[in-house]
Amino acid sequence: MPDVFISYARQDEAVARRVAKVLQAAGLDVWWDADLPAHRAYSEVIERNLEQATAVVVLWSKTAAKSQWVRAEADFARNAGKLVQAQLDGTMPPMPFNQIQCADLKGWRGGTSHTGWAKLKGSAQALVSGEEAAAGPSKAAIRERLQPYRWYAAAAILALILFGAWMVAFRGAGDERKPVVAVLPFRSLDAQDASLVAGIWEDTRTAIGRNPQLVVLGPNSVQTLAEKGDQAARKAADYIVEASVRSAGDRIRVSAALVRTKDGEQVWSQDFDRKLDDVFALQSDIAGEIEGRIRGRLAKKGGTTPEHIATSGEVYALYNDARTKIRKRAGPEDYTVAHTELEQVLKMDPNFAPAWAALAQVIGAIPPSQNSWKLAGSGEAYARKAIELAPNLAAGHAALALSLGLKGPIARAEIERAVELDPSDFQALTWLGNVRRDAGDLKGSVEPYRRAAQIEPFFWPAVFNLYTALEDLGDRKAMEELVAEENRVGADFLASAIRIENAYKSGNLAEAANIGLAYWKTGRKEARGAIGADLWVVLLQLGFMEEANKLGPAPDFALALWRLDPKGLDLMESHHIDARTFFTLAPLTENAARLYLLSGRGKTLADLYLSLKMSPESFFSLAHGDATDDNHFLYTAPLIAEALKQNGHAEKAKALLSLAEATVRKRTGSDPLNSVLLARIYAVQGRAADAVPLLASAISRGFLPEAPELLADLRSDPALASLKDNPEFERLRQQILGTIARQRAQVNQRLLDQLRAS
Repeated sequence: MPDVFISYARQDEAVARRVAKVLQAAGLDVWWDADLPAHRAYSEVIERNLEQATAVVVLWSKTAAKSQWVRAEADFARNAGKLVQAQLDGTMPPMPFNQIQCADLKGWRGGTSHTGWAKLKGSAQALVSGEEAAAGPSKAAIRERLQPYRWYAAAAILALILFGAWMVAFRGAGDERKPVVAVLPFRSLDAQDASLVAGIWEDTRTAIGRNPQLVVLGPNSVQTLAEKGDQAARKAADYIVEASVRSAGDRIRVSAALVRTKDGEQVWSQDFDRKLDDVFALQSDIAGEIEGRIRGRLAKKGGTTPEHIATSGEVYALYNDARTKIRKRAGPEDYTVAHTELEQVLKMDPNFAPAWAALAQVIGAIPPSQNSWKLAGSGEAYARKAIELAPNLAAGHAALALSLGLKGPIARAEIERAVELDPSDFQALTWLGNVRRDAGDLKGSVEPYRRAAQIEPFFWPAVFNLYTALEDLGDRKAMEELVAEENRVGADFLASAIRIENAYKSGNLAEAANIGLAYWKTGRKEARGAIGADLWVVLLQLGFMEEANKLGPAPDFALALWRLDPKGLDLMESHHIDARTFFTLAPLTENAARLYLLSGRGKTLADLYLSLKMSPESFFSLAHGDATDDNHFLYTAPLIAEALKQNGHAEKAKALLSLAEATVRKRTGSDPLNSVLLARIYAVQGRAADAVPLLASAISRGFLPEAPELLADLRSDPALASLKDNPEFERLRQQILGTIARQRAQVNQRLLDQLRAS
């Protein structure tokens, strides 16, 4: 484990070498990339040493300030409290590092008496010895400048007004009871201000939620409660905040009220009519007005207010319209529109940090089925721009972690920083849970998942993450308590979605389909996401492809690919998806690769793979991406290998299959899917005698092909083509088809007809 890690730009290698040499002479164990072993992966070794080092010395220069690698390593060190920095050529470090002490090594030639060197060495030695921590952000950081008529400041006003919402109730296991607050969508008294007021509402809710003493319900859940009516909100929260907003030129009028739900009493109300350009002078006045009406106080470490995020009303309204589309996880066209709107926002105001963070999220968070290949740009660059403009903007740090695939020490430090800045950001909490889970800390993932579910009890991804983690831990009591709590607050559709999951996992596809279809029939909007996501999978597995396609969203070529119609390939190719993107998109690769082989176009698939000019190991990293398992690679590798074999690249096919086999063999547990994945590899290798028993074993344990990666008829899988004349394979195939047919017959036809007619 090194004492010191040195980060520098390649052009400054000579100085880095001198720094390493003199630090070593001072008795410190130093690592820099000149020590990189030739046989190890570059990023793997760097990340390990960066994480293990006690101090990280960053050497800034004009070139280093432009290096994404140097900035990433400095980000990690800063958040981990072990940053020591020096400037080499008079160039000040970029934001936010310019707020931290920096030694001056300009003109240093390796002597130990140089003032700047003494400062750098002293800081490094102090960190290594544990005598002190690295310097944090300077107290003299650049202050936020307020310009007249900046609408983002309105959210700050309302946040202060509404700090009266401190209350009593939603808690997780072992947590102190915390008041639950529902900040209902603000009413716009002028229709043309709708987007503006919606943004003020969302940012006000966020500002209140930064207080870790509260559970402030998230925007998705609050909008659902507002649509369900007053009684629904009273069941879910202890206090309700309501407000109306009217703007007139350079003035804004806010009428706000705080209602206690247990007795309906209006605890506090106030009208404010103020000019926006004196917002900070108003802070003490507003706080005085509501003094004594609040039960809690802002925690000393909570509620950090982002800086440098003011903008005009026009920009803010357009930004909020795009942000709303992203948050609701809408359809493909909405995502594309949001991307376009954000680009327009940044043309109008290139210094508006939240828009850079939102643009990074569009690039990094949109699932493959949402046409992500249409969205161009670097999510990491966008996120870094957001942080540069507003160093304590939680959304910027969360977006950077997402753009790094939520993997590695830098991503982990960034998402932890995001949650520290905004402890009520349900999306950041979810990503923190994912990071911990991927690192093998399943128990550690429960706490952020639980907090996210408390904030968004009506938002199915938040609740399902917690439920799945509890299920994997075998905590049946906590699972039952979660379902009971969802029913209590009125989110019964999530309890139904969990019933679908349980029926599906037990192999009762018809029961799962009928539960989902019955709930879908109600037409309730909140069912569209939670119920639709599970019902889509079940219907597709049962062969109800047109019906599944109605649930969406899916690309325009999806149905044709599922039906094995070659026209689907033509339509897909019309989108001009590049090879790298094609191989990262699950389940597109599986569906298209299957059809390329079945339609006699295997050469196209082989050529796509060869165009990458990658080793199998590099392709594995590309295909794996930020997925939580290796399934995408394992589903696609045998198909690619078959295409390579058919087109004269047997050795490349052999290498790819060898890596796939090793990957499956590393897995533990008794999941029958592992046996199927290995059987497909064996079949392409020509090892039928080994493949068929594995298939038989998996099917005897209840395995059914999981669409759309594998269709119900095993003959539609080109990886198993060598087995088609094997009698035992045919028996297994018929067994699966028989099971699917029996399940299909039990699906409620009346409910299916209603879905078809919808």
